[in-house]
Amino acid sequence: MNELSIEARALQKHFQLAHGPVKKAVDGVSFRIGEGERVGIIGRNGAGKTTLLQLLAGIADPTAGTLDVHGKVTAIFTLGMGLRDDLTGVENIYVEGELMGRSRDQTRGLIDEIADFAELGEFIGRPVRTYSTGMKARLAFSTIVHVEPEILIIDEALSVGDARFAAKATDKMRELTRRGRILILVSHSMGAINEMCTRCIWIDAGVVRQDGAPEPVTAAYLQEVRQSDNAKLLERFRREIVHEALAPGWDIPALAMHTAEGLPASVLVTGDPVALAAQVLGAVGTAFKARLRVERLDGLVVLESDAASDGAALRIPAGGRTELRVDFGRLALNYGIYRMLFETLADHGVTARRSILFEVVNPRPHRGGRAVLVYPAALHVTPTP
Repeated sequence: MNELSIEARALQKHFQLAHGPVKKAVDGVSFRIGEGERVGIIGRNGAGKTTLLQLLAGIADPTAGTLDVHGKVTAIFTLGMGLRDDLTGVENIYVEGELMGRSRDQTRGLIDEIADFAELGEFIGRPVRTYSTGMKARLAFSTIVHVEPEILIIDEALSVGDARFAAKATDKMRELTRRGRILILVSHSMGAINEMCTRCIWIDAGVVRQDGAPEPVTAAYLQEVRQSDNAKLLERFRREIVHEALAPGWDIPALAMHTAEGLPASVLVTGDPVALAAQVLGAVGTAFKARLRVERLDGLVVLESDAASDGAALRIPAGGRTELRVDFGRLALNYGIYRMLFETLADHGVTARRSILFEVVNPRPHRGGRAVLVYPAALHVTPTP
């Protein structure tokens, strides 16, 4: 076997959009992949990942640049797509072997090994049309890796069974690369990229944003995705900021989160003592309630409560203005951007509402997920003189 390698230099691929401008799906991409490398390619939908794979697989030709591929490429864009439904599992294995340049005798020696790996049992001798989707995927994957492709490209096709089978499939692909084969994997699962690959290329709008060890590249990608998504959601939240007087004489002229020192702040720290300060205007002597709701950027309501004052009704004092302090204790929210909606209610319903945005940072973030409430929250409202 000759030395396997892929070298792309200033690759470009243009597409003419219907009734629109020319789009560059791949724009000046350059890299080299050598024997035994397991390379993950990541990026948002529409970033150019699949187009790049099509160029590497010879399915599409570049508009500009050069591409040198030394080795036979086997590309899997959808596991099981190429199986012939009327043929048995065994017959499909022979067909795939012939397509990959193996003789029938060479393939015959692999039948039992492929069947055992795919865990098909007696189904290996039945028509593929009787298989479940998972069985087809396992047969296709097992056949391809056992006839030993020189350069294997997998586009979002790793869901080939349960966790145990997926681990077995991962070990098999590692075994291939230890023998000098090349693996190129596209996935939206950063865990799969970090677990499987020795290198990661981040594609964004057709260009290479970052190329290096998987963990720092995937971390940078996820950070940008979060920031971009949050920016879009934040803009939507800004449009939904409200300040409404819904009954004559009622208003909430001021609303702010405060630190333990009593200072207004828009950035708060998980676990620090915080409070909400509000000014309320209303009819003198009128009893009212204070209601608040906290929701995350994605719309998840994390807290909704009527704030109580030792069971006593709140009343508008002489002068028609009161200031309220809603004590959150130690802030139970985890990192993120939130909207606080504060409302006043009297007998005839909501009299005024106002909302603000604030951000929570956590110097000791939780691992294994994104907790919203770090611990239970209790609210207490106090009228201030």
